[in-house]
Amino acid sequence: MTSALSFLVAARRCEIDELEQLARTCELVQELSELVHRLQRERGASNVYLASAGQRYAAELDERIAACAAAEVRVRDWLDGLERREGALAGGVRLFTRIAVGVHALDQLPALREAVRAQACSAQEATRRYNRAVAALLALVFEAADVAVDPAVSRPLVGLFNLMQGKEFAGQERAAGAAAFAAGRIGSDEIQQLVHLIESQEQCFERFESFCADEVLTQWRALQATMPLSELERLRRKLVAAAPAAALDGALADVWFDCCSQRLDQIHEVEAHLATSLQQACERKIATTRAELEDQQAMLEALRAQPDAPAPLTVLVGGDPAAPGGEAGWEGGEGALRGGDGLGPRLTRSILDTLQAQSRRLQAMGDELATVRATLDERKLIERAKGLLMAHQGLSEEEAYRLLRQTAMNQGRRLVDVAQAVLAMAELLPGAVLKRP
Repeated sequence: MTSALSFLVAARRCEIDELEQLARTCELVQELSELVHRLQRERGASNVYLASAGQRYAAELDERIAACAAAEVRVRDWLDGLERREGALAGGVRLFTRIAVGVHALDQLPALREAVRAQACSAQEATRRYNRAVAALLALVFEAADVAVDPAVSRPLVGLFNLMQGKEFAGQERAAGAAAFAAGRIGSDEIQQLVHLIESQEQCFERFESFCADEVLTQWRALQATMPLSELERLRRKLVAAAPAAALDGALADVWFDCCSQRLDQIHEVEAHLATSLQQACERKIATTRAELEDQQAMLEALRAQPDAPAPLTVLVGGDPAAPGGEAGWEGGEGALRGGDGLGPRLTRSILDTLQAQSRRLQAMGDELATVRATLDERKLIERAKGLLMAHQGLSEEEAYRLLRQTAMNQGRRLVDVAQAVLAMAELLPGAVLKRP
């Protein structure tokens, strides 16, 4: 007859399958991290190239396109391998949809590069198109974090996503500032965009710090101490405090670009370290779970080797460890088994300990994952509210976010609460969500 222990063994096998899938997903995240970084470097070079009418960064642009293309090949190779794999995939519908969007974004890069080299588009247009490609890849990282099943991996994955998102805002700031310095002027809209990018990246870095482990946090703060932040602030003031249409020193384009690039490269160091740590955490978790599986299989074989043993489902008599207060009844169940179940007390104790440990572990994992999911769900709500404002009021993404944030500040509410209110109002009044200030 089927035993409770046999189902625990089956649960362990399922857990290993999920962890192996998660490990493969972490491989993808690691490759995406490198591709996004190189795409950001290509975007920055293209901005200086276009804003200077092809006078600057022509050679650097070619080098960065080649480096980005090499990273893209590795990502596509990984995706090709995923497509050939058989079997169900947890969160497969959403993950494959995100992958499809990401692949489509990558397919658009050759045309964009051709337009940049021919100077057939403006720096602003090129930036928007690069931004869309990066956003599609980051959405794939977000999806990986959203389907992660183990808090030991899901927490650092959420931290990594926020670090990558913050770095992307910093990369957009680099591109926008480089274009302004190279063009020798900055408009009021560009100034507002820079302020938005600065605030957004700092919020992302704060969330990253709340999810990363102490070791990563120590590395992050040590690198921050070596970043050229004082120089960055000095250059930021020149941009943000500039009068509209006032002349900017074009020679500062290279200074700005180098300063921002140094910071981005240092952020990428933490990003790469965290991506590698994720992979190692998965491998450790798989090894631990395999060892636990072997122990449970040994217990199951010992149980089956006793011909006079009754159906081992009776180990649940006396209490359900998953129910409130269930562990209190386990001693009664153990006593009943010792009294006449045909199992030795050591084996009985091992089975009970295994069931109790599994119950406690699943409860702890559920609590931890609920915390992680809450953060991810908040981001989804804010993104949906932004999209609604963009669709119904013709706002840009920056304007929509700024409107949500300003409304939250004016009303003394959390940003996510304002986003929920916007979405609730949209169901009743789709044409009148919020009034622009």
